[in-house]
Amino acid sequence: MTVEFRILGEIEAYVDGRRLDIGHARQRCVLVSLLVDVNRPVSTHQLIDRVWADEPPHRARNTLAAYISRVRQLLGVTDDVQVVRGPSGYTLSAEPLAIDLHRFRHLVSAARSATDVEDTARMLERALALWRGEPFAVIETPWANGLRNVLERERFSALLDRNDAALAAGRHADVLASASEALDENPLDERLAGQLMLAQYRGGRQADALDTYRTMRQRLVDELGVDPGPALRAVHQQILDGDPHVPAAVPKPQLSSVQNRPGLPRRASTFIGRQPDVTRISVAVNDCPLVTLTGAGGVGKTRLAVETADRIREHFADGVWICELAPLDAGGSVSQAVAAALRLQPREGLDFVETVIDHLRTRELLLVVDNCEHVLDDAAALIDRITRRCPRVSVLTTSRAALGVEGERVLPVEPLPEEDATALFADRAKASRGDFALDHEPVGAVAEICRRLDGLPLAIELAAARMRAMSSLDIARRLDRLRLLSGGARGTHPRHQSVTATIDWSYRLLSVAEQSLFERLSVFAGGFDLAAAHGVCADDGNEDDTLDLLAGLVDKSMVVVRGGTATTRYDLLETLRAYGRERLQDKGVREDCAVRHATYFTELLERGAAGVHTAEERCWVERFTPNARNTFTAPDYDNLRAAFERSIAVGDVDLALRLVTAMPELLHLRIGYHSIGWAERAVEVADPEHPLYVTAVGVAARGRWVLGEFARARSLAEPARGRAPNPGASYLGYPEDTLADVALYEGDAEGALRHYVAEAEHARRDANPFRLLWILYNITICHDAQHTPGTGISAAQEAMTLADTTDNPTARAMARCALGRVLKCSEPERALDLFDEAVELAGTVQNNWLIGIASTEGAAVRATHGDPATAAQLFIEVLEHWGHGGPGTGALHWLTLRYIARFFAAHGADADAIALHRTIVEAGQQPPLEPAVLARIGAPADGTGMTGAEAVDFARSRLQRYL
Repeated sequence: MTVEFRILGEIEAYVDGRRLDIGHARQRCVLVSLLVDVNRPVSTHQLIDRVWADEPPHRARNTLAAYISRVRQLLGVTDDVQVVRGPSGYTLSAEPLAIDLHRFRHLVSAARSATDVEDTARMLERALALWRGEPFAVIETPWANGLRNVLERERFSALLDRNDAALAAGRHADVLASASEALDENPLDERLAGQLMLAQYRGGRQADALDTYRTMRQRLVDELGVDPGPALRAVHQQILDGDPHVPAAVPKPQLSSVQNRPGLPRRASTFIGRQPDVTRISVAVNDCPLVTLTGAGGVGKTRLAVETADRIREHFADGVWICELAPLDAGGSVSQAVAAALRLQPREGLDFVETVIDHLRTRELLLVVDNCEHVLDDAAALIDRITRRCPRVSVLTTSRAALGVEGERVLPVEPLPEEDATALFADRAKASRGDFALDHEPVGAVAEICRRLDGLPLAIELAAARMRAMSSLDIARRLDRLRLLSGGARGTHPRHQSVTATIDWSYRLLSVAEQSLFERLSVFAGGFDLAAAHGVCADDGNEDDTLDLLAGLVDKSMVVVRGGTATTRYDLLETLRAYGRERLQDKGVREDCAVRHATYFTELLERGAAGVHTAEERCWVERFTPNARNTFTAPDYDNLRAAFERSIAVGDVDLALRLVTAMPELLHLRIGYHSIGWAERAVEVADPEHPLYVTAVGVAARGRWVLGEFARARSLAEPARGRAPNPGASYLGYPEDTLADVALYEGDAEGALRHYVAEAEHARRDANPFRLLWILYNITICHDAQHTPGTGISAAQEAMTLADTTDNPTARAMARCALGRVLKCSEPERALDLFDEAVELAGTVQNNWLIGIASTEGAAVRATHGDPATAAQLFIEVLEHWGHGGPGTGALHWLTLRYIARFFAAHGADADAIALHRTIVEAGQQPPLEPAVLARIGAPADGTGMTGAEAVDFARSRLQRYL
């Protein structure tokens, strides 16, 4: 089959000449994202950024997966194109020349390598003919707009080269129309004006050629305040003289080979990743006279600047030049360094500054100025004069702080994403040890190295160099020792030969107060906001003083600003954090800072435990709940973990108990079970008479119940039987609730109901509305388990009345779930509405427990009332949803599997229903199928069923038949 993709214009796909229906704009954007990087992996993060930028939808990864699935279905008619998912992302495998963009680039590259001008012109004309309009029309995203600008520059460059080749071949008539039209769109391009003048002159229109020059000169004077450059003036003079040997046009820069890259260092190693960054910087250089790349030491600013400059060098008639400022130790020598880089000597009567300005004033070039941070003021002063007085010079600088020059565009350089960091390590490790192969390394070892090194290229390269003498596991074990990351290549600047030297360079540029704050900030295990920085690190003063110091650290790239929340968040890269902790350790104050940190975050969590019952639930959840499936970033979860570990390490049991008893509603309801073991560890060292002991036991037991470990949950809760937590405790911290729920899942619904009815009276007496709501919800579950859901109507109605007096999303979602369960047999349509409302409300606060419960109930209702396809899809999604909560198959998986067993039995899949029924019963769960159903379809055979995980996979695969 013949496959063809067209994206240089309207997006089109053809198989054997038949046009395929690609779908809506976002679907097209996914396809284009893969086509642009054909045969190269594109990470999920990159795809989400390309399609939605800063506004990804809820469950963006799931939505993206659906789009990818449709792309696969679209291309399923041919084996020549495949979309596969690997560890680095999605890869569209195809012949690159089947895509017009890559065919265009191939033809342009071949044309520029050709020795015959007629061949050059012909290939470039074929390349330009592939353009049918604006690339990937209808897609309007920041990524698409940036790439579109780059491609337009490529097209324009190819047009200029085609004009040169056509003129050299004597085809001046073919150039006239295209050059005239292009000059209307690019009225200040001197090379294009020279081509049009030559075509006019050779066509016998000398007067028109001279008029084109006069018009161009006037435009340059009016808009830029400069005269035409020497090359265009030479063409003009030769036309005036009637010289028969008028040059082809204003010559293009000949910088395609390494030998002809006068200002760029030769590459010593391959450039890995960073393609989106190269595109972003290329667009910025095109739009702004000054672009500054900022970032921490070792993040790769210099290499990125040089690589970008090399990619766009052909856009500058006088080439690309780089000036390295790292060796300087005096600001006054900046102008001398730039002059030396440009190979200039001071001119008579001019100092170095004026010599540089005079040289650059009439030139079109890109000046890369590297490492400005330690001579910032003098570098800024010189570059400000260059950008003001040299209109065709673009400046690209690297610095750990912005220059602060008018018109500057600052682009922070982030660490490498995981897949690129891993690829960089593998490349450099192979250079160090020829037999290195990533597939032969222990699973996760290299990824762990790259993660702990923050994706910093310098640190990764230094670690990879150690592969000559160490294994990847040994390197990972010793990464806490910064001296391991040393031994850079000979000839590099000393500060690039170790991570410590790189950080020292930045640390010495800080004031004493900034150094002190930086060191104390290293105690944070994750990000922090201004209030936390002040509360943990400040000895006196107010937040404004802390903010001033913090802003200085951000400006100097010692602290990074993190997005994703309404409040500004800050963080330290891990290598900087390790450096700061070593400084604290040397000064003997690390432990004091750690205690202040643990106390601050325990108190913050206690405020969150109260706030989660209010309309502010979302903001507290966003701070503390880790969940990779949502857009919430859980900025303070790592700080909680550090606070807990610190309290256990120093024997502060009271602090540990305070923390674990404040966390269940913030964490467990979000199926963020990373912290389930914390409560157990606190209980093991706690005095049973401590006021928080019973609540901690309840939290520990609840965690094991959720994971389906019912025997362990019972053994944890039993010692606290008959003891109630203190008033005001979390409603998830009652040990006897867990004992009742274990009984419920094992078939004793009547006993569980008696417990909750009695507890309801206690909650009403204690005026504990959230405790009461939780109990009423569980009462409806008990009635449902007895196959009489309608008898729970009074509890459900009381729950609705109670919840709707609050603005709390979880309370309202829980009540709707309760009422929906009661009405699902008698009023299925209303029940579906209630379940859908519950999913929506729970989604606003990442209550993934309720999202899954309500989705399961909604799927069951749809299955019962004639919509098996939608029910099957929802069941599959819920199984995946529960799977994100942690390892194993927990109580929530078992709940959904029970409903799926009933679904199979109701739709004639008797063998599948029996297989799930047997597995569920053998796991000690309540039987899903009633005796009458078993009598109809046949009793399950004796023998061992599947494991829980196998049952989930089995159910998922069998449900596919209904889609």
